[in-house]
Amino acid sequence: MSKIHRDYIPKKDSELVSWGANFNSKVAAGASRWGIPSNEVTNLQTAYDAFVVLQRKADSPDSTTVIVAEKNAARDKYVELVRAMAGFRLKNPIITDAERLDMGLHVYDNTKTTVDVPKTRPELFIEVVDFRRLKVSFQDQGSKSKAKPYGVDGAVIVCAVLDTPPADHSALTRSVLATRTPHILEFTEEERGKTVYIAICWQNEKGQMGPWSEIISAIVP
Repeated sequence: MSKIHRDYIPKKDSELVSWGANFNSKVAAGASRWGIPSNEVTNLQTAYDAFVVLQRKADSPDSTTVIVAEKNAARDKYVELVRAMAGFRLKNPIITDAERLDMGLHVYDNTKTTVDVPKTRPELFIEVVDFRRLKVSFQDQGSKSKAKPYGVDGAVIVCAVLDTPPADHSALTRSVLATRTPHILEFTEEERGKTVYIAICWQNEKGQMGPWSEIISAIVP
């Protein structure tokens, strides 16, 4: 099978609506078997629903520039969640090529190129965005560029709100693949004022992860 270069995300909003409905339903149906947490499925559906509502408003005679801007932001948020899930959770080896195609994703031929396991580690920087939100920026350690190393899909960010510092990153049970920097972490009202511990590593196109960064902490605003 030859490698497909065309992006799997439809460019037209109307096509993304139908594509997303299929993608979400397939993810929801396979989530338990594929080990996808229920909150990630819920977040995906919530972002999709918000995009659909605003897409309809933007496509109506009463549309305004403000509505269009809100629709574009909602689309970007949904697409970011899709790419993160496709690049992380949906690389589970138990998912077949046929299932990926059924979700509207691409299947790649990995025999033509060799991608090594990431050897470097990213470093991360935390900033307060707003109440219950932290911004995680990252880049290759020692690099002045924000570009990801060759063959890297994104950065796996793991975190947990804990009463005491963890011994290692295995105690950080909340995870997401950030395909671009920065990435926003969102927390609940109950977690405000508590300490969150965060670590990060690179993941390549095959889903293989490199060495972990140091664990850093921040207070949930």
